[in-house]
Amino acid sequence: IEWKTKLAEHRRRNLRESLHELKNRKEKEDRRLQTRSTAKLELRERLLTAPTPAHEKHTTPSILSSALSTSYTMTPTERAALLARKKANHERHASQKILERRNALHTLYMNARDFIVTEQALTEAVERAFHPGNPQFDNEAKRGLNVWNLGYPETVKELLDTVNREGTGNALQRYIGYAALTNQRMKRLGEELTGGKM
Repeated sequence: IEWKTKLAEHRRRNLRESLHELKNRKEKEDRRLQTRSTAKLELRERLLTAPTPAHEKHTTPSILSSALSTSYTMTPTERAALLARKKANHERHASQKILERRNALHTLYMNARDFIVTEQALTEAVERAFHPGNPQFDNEAKRGLNVWNLGYPETVKELLDTVNREGTGNALQRYIGYAALTNQRMKRLGEELTGGKM
Protein backbone atom coordinates (compact mmCIF):
# COMPACT_ATOMS: atom_id res chain seq x y z
CA ILE A 1 0.00 0.00 0.00
CA GLU A 2 2.84 2.39 0.84
CA TRP A 3 4.39 1.69 -2.56
CA LYS A 4 1.09 2.50 -4.32
CA THR A 5 0.80 5.74 -2.30
CA LYS A 6 4.31 6.79 -3.36
CA LEU A 7 3.52 5.93 -6.95
CA ALA A 8 0.32 8.02 -6.86
CA GLU A 9 2.25 10.92 -5.32
CA HIS A 10 4.89 10.67 -8.08
CA ARG A 11 2.15 10.70 -10.72
CA ARG A 12 0.50 13.77 -9.19
CA ARG A 13 3.84 15.61 -8.95
CA ASN A 14 4.76 14.73 -12.56
CA LEU A 15 1.34 15.87 -13.81
CA ARG A 16 1.61 19.15 -11.87
CA GLU A 17 5.12 19.84 -13.19
CA SER A 18 4.22 18.95 -16.76
CA LEU A 19 1.17 21.24 -16.70
CA HIS A 20 3.32 24.11 -15.35
CA GLU A 21 5.93 23.41 -18.04
CA LEU A 22 3.27 23.37 -20.79
CA LYS A 23 1.79 26.65 -19.52
CA ASN A 24 5.23 28.31 -19.45
CA ARG A 25 6.01 27.01 -22.94
CA LYS A 26 2.71 28.35 -24.32
CA GLU A 27 3.23 31.78 -22.74
CA LYS A 28 6.77 31.92 -24.12
CA GLU A 29 5.53 30.99 -27.64
CA ASP A 30 2.72 33.58 -27.42
CA ARG A 31 5.23 36.28 -26.42
CA ARG A 32 7.51 35.31 -29.31
CA LEU A 33 4.65 35.45 -31.83
CA GLN A 34 3.44 38.79 -30.44
CA THR A 35 6.95 40.29 -30.68
CA ARG A 36 7.34 39.03 -34.24
CA SER A 37 3.91 40.35 -35.28
CA THR A 38 4.60 43.76 -33.73
CA ALA A 39 7.97 43.96 -35.52
CA LYS A 40 6.33 43.13 -38.86
CA LEU A 41 3.63 45.77 -38.34
CA GLU A 42 6.24 48.39 -37.44
CA LEU A 43 8.31 47.53 -40.52
CA ARG A 44 5.23 47.76 -42.74
CA GLU A 45 4.22 51.09 -41.27
CA ARG A 46 7.79 52.40 -41.67
CA LEU A 47 7.89 51.33 -45.33
CA LEU A 48 4.48 52.86 -46.05
CA THR A 49 5.34 56.21 -44.52
CA ALA A 50 8.91 56.37 -45.86
CA PRO A 51 9.64 59.06 -48.46
CA THR A 52 10.03 58.01 -52.09
CA PRO A 53 13.64 56.94 -52.79
CA ALA A 54 15.70 59.14 -55.11
CA HIS A 55 16.16 56.45 -57.77
CA GLU A 56 12.36 56.02 -58.02
CA LYS A 57 11.85 59.79 -58.33
CA HIS A 58 14.33 60.02 -61.19
CA THR A 59 13.09 56.94 -63.09
CA THR A 60 9.32 57.41 -62.74
CA PRO A 61 7.67 58.82 -65.91
CA SER A 62 6.31 62.34 -65.62
CA ILE A 63 2.51 62.45 -65.21
CA LEU A 64 0.41 65.58 -65.23
CA SER A 65 -1.24 66.30 -61.89
CA SER A 66 -4.58 66.64 -63.69
CA ALA A 67 -4.22 63.06 -64.96
CA LEU A 68 -3.63 61.74 -61.46
CA SER A 69 -7.11 62.81 -60.37
CA THR A 70 -9.38 59.76 -60.60
CA SER A 71 -12.44 61.17 -58.87
CA TYR A 72 -15.41 61.83 -61.12
CA THR A 73 -18.77 63.31 -60.28
CA MET A 74 -21.71 62.46 -62.49
CA THR A 75 -23.98 65.16 -63.77
CA PRO A 76 -27.71 64.86 -63.04
CA THR A 77 -28.38 64.05 -66.71
CA GLU A 78 -25.80 61.24 -66.72
CA ARG A 79 -27.16 59.88 -63.44
CA ALA A 80 -30.71 59.86 -64.81
CA ALA A 81 -29.55 58.06 -67.99
CA LEU A 82 -27.64 55.50 -65.93
CA LEU A 83 -30.64 54.85 -63.68
CA ALA A 84 -32.93 54.48 -66.70
CA ARG A 85 -30.51 51.99 -68.26
CA LYS A 86 -30.27 49.99 -65.04
CA LYS A 87 -34.06 49.99 -64.67
CA ALA A 88 -34.49 48.73 -68.25
CA ASN A 89 -31.94 45.96 -67.63
CA HIS A 90 -33.72 44.96 -64.42
CA GLU A 91 -37.11 44.85 -66.15
CA ARG A 92 -35.66 42.78 -69.00
CA HIS A 93 -34.17 40.26 -66.56
CA ALA A 94 -37.42 40.13 -64.58
CA SER A 95 -39.49 39.47 -67.73
CA GLN A 96 -37.01 36.77 -68.79
CA LYS A 97 -37.39 35.09 -65.40
CA ILE A 98 -41.19 35.25 -65.65
CA LEU A 99 -41.03 33.66 -69.12
CA GLU A 100 -38.72 30.88 -67.89
CA ARG A 101 -41.03 30.18 -64.93
CA ARG A 102 -44.06 30.08 -67.23
CA ASN A 103 -42.30 27.62 -69.56
CA ALA A 104 -41.29 25.45 -66.58
CA LEU A 105 -44.88 25.50 -65.30
CA HIS A 106 -46.21 24.55 -68.75
CA THR A 107 -43.72 21.68 -69.03
CA LEU A 108 -44.76 20.52 -65.57
CA TYR A 109 -48.42 20.68 -66.61
CA MET A 110 -47.76 18.70 -69.82
CA ASN A 111 -45.86 16.03 -67.88
CA ALA A 112 -48.45 15.89 -65.10
CA ARG A 113 -50.56 13.32 -66.97
CA ASP A 114 -47.75 10.80 -66.36
CA PHE A 115 -47.28 11.60 -62.67
CA ILE A 116 -47.83 8.82 -60.15
CA VAL A 117 -49.90 10.26 -57.32
CA THR A 118 -51.68 7.24 -55.83
CA GLU A 119 -50.52 3.89 -54.52
CA GLN A 120 -52.67 2.10 -57.07
CA ALA A 121 -51.06 4.05 -59.93
CA LEU A 122 -47.62 3.18 -58.54
CA THR A 123 -48.50 -0.53 -58.39
CA GLU A 124 -49.84 -0.43 -61.96
CA ALA A 125 -46.72 1.35 -63.23
CA VAL A 126 -44.42 -1.16 -61.53
CA GLU A 127 -46.42 -4.11 -62.90
CA ARG A 128 -46.47 -2.59 -66.38
CA ALA A 129 -42.72 -1.92 -66.35
CA PHE A 130 -41.46 -5.10 -64.72
CA HIS A 131 -43.79 -7.93 -65.66
CA PRO A 132 -41.90 -10.72 -67.51
CA GLY A 133 -43.87 -10.45 -70.74
CA ASN A 134 -43.01 -6.77 -71.33
CA PRO A 135 -42.07 -6.45 -75.03
CA GLN A 136 -39.77 -3.50 -74.22
CA PHE A 137 -37.20 -5.98 -72.85
CA ASP A 138 -37.13 -8.12 -76.00
CA ASN A 139 -34.14 -7.94 -78.33
CA GLU A 140 -33.44 -9.54 -81.70
CA ALA A 141 -32.33 -12.81 -80.12
CA LYS A 142 -34.79 -13.58 -77.33
CA ARG A 143 -37.56 -12.38 -75.07
CA GLY A 144 -36.26 -10.53 -72.04
CA LEU A 145 -37.23 -10.81 -68.40
CA ASN A 146 -35.88 -7.38 -67.43
CA VAL A 147 -34.27 -4.27 -68.83
CA TRP A 148 -30.76 -5.76 -68.67
CA ASN A 149 -31.65 -7.98 -71.60
CA LEU A 150 -31.22 -4.87 -73.77
CA GLY A 151 -27.60 -4.48 -72.66
CA TYR A 152 -25.79 -1.79 -70.74
CA PRO A 153 -26.73 1.89 -71.12
CA GLU A 154 -24.76 3.82 -73.73
CA THR A 155 -21.65 5.63 -72.53
CA VAL A 156 -20.82 9.21 -73.51
CA LYS A 157 -18.15 7.92 -75.91
CA GLU A 158 -20.67 5.68 -77.63
CA LEU A 159 -23.12 8.56 -77.97
CA LEU A 160 -20.39 10.73 -79.52
CA ASP A 161 -19.40 7.88 -81.84
CA THR A 162 -23.03 7.70 -82.99
CA VAL A 163 -23.00 11.40 -83.83
CA ASN A 164 -19.62 11.21 -85.60
CA ARG A 165 -20.39 7.84 -87.23
CA GLU A 166 -17.27 6.28 -85.73
CA GLY A 167 -16.46 3.61 -83.18
CA THR A 168 -16.86 -0.14 -83.11
CA GLY A 169 -20.55 -0.36 -84.01
CA ASN A 170 -21.73 -2.50 -86.88
CA ALA A 171 -21.63 -1.29 -90.49
CA LEU A 172 -25.36 -0.64 -90.60
CA GLN A 173 -25.18 1.67 -87.61
CA ARG A 174 -22.18 3.48 -89.07
CA TYR A 175 -23.70 4.08 -92.49
CA ILE A 176 -27.35 4.60 -91.56
CA GLY A 177 -26.89 8.34 -91.84
CA TYR A 178 -28.12 11.13 -89.65
CA ALA A 179 -31.82 10.37 -90.02
CA ALA A 180 -32.43 9.03 -86.50
CA LEU A 181 -30.39 11.80 -84.90
CA THR A 182 -32.16 14.41 -87.02
CA ASN A 183 -35.56 13.04 -85.97
CA GLN A 184 -34.64 13.41 -82.30
CA ARG A 185 -33.43 16.95 -82.88
CA MET A 186 -36.56 17.86 -84.85
CA LYS A 187 -38.72 16.55 -82.01
CA ARG A 188 -36.82 18.69 -79.46
CA LEU A 189 -37.08 21.70 -81.77
CA GLY A 190 -40.83 21.19 -82.19
CA GLU A 191 -41.26 20.97 -78.40
CA GLU A 192 -39.30 24.20 -78.00
CA LEU A 193 -41.35 26.03 -80.64
CA THR A 194 -44.75 24.80 -79.52
CA GLY A 195 -43.97 24.99 -75.83
CA GLY A 196 -45.24 21.49 -75.14
CA LYS A 197 -44.14 17.90 -75.09
CA MET A 198 -44.56 15.87 -78.27
